[in-house]
Amino acid sequence: MSELEKMEKDERRTAYILKRVKDLIELGRSTFYNLEWRSRIDEADILGVIVAKYCRWEKTKILKVINSTLEDANFHTLSAQIDNLTKQK
Repeated sequence: MSELEKMEKDERRTAYILKRVKDLIELGRSTFYNLEWRSRIDEADILGVIVAKYCRWEKTKILKVINSTLEDANFHTLSAQIDNLTKQK
């Protein structure tokens, strides 16, 4: 497989994952919120609820998700600051 083919395959996989996450967010919207609030809730808030539930509300796991998110988005300084906060007990 050429490098270009690998990149295209990775892009297709990423698009698939993002579509599935979007589907899960919409499922979360209809599961976690009553009809009156569904249209008012931001996707990021719903994703946060999904992550919290997936992590079983464990602080360490949730903070690890936050740090991974910040690192992937190149917010290295902010990630380090949060990492330092988590190390302080």
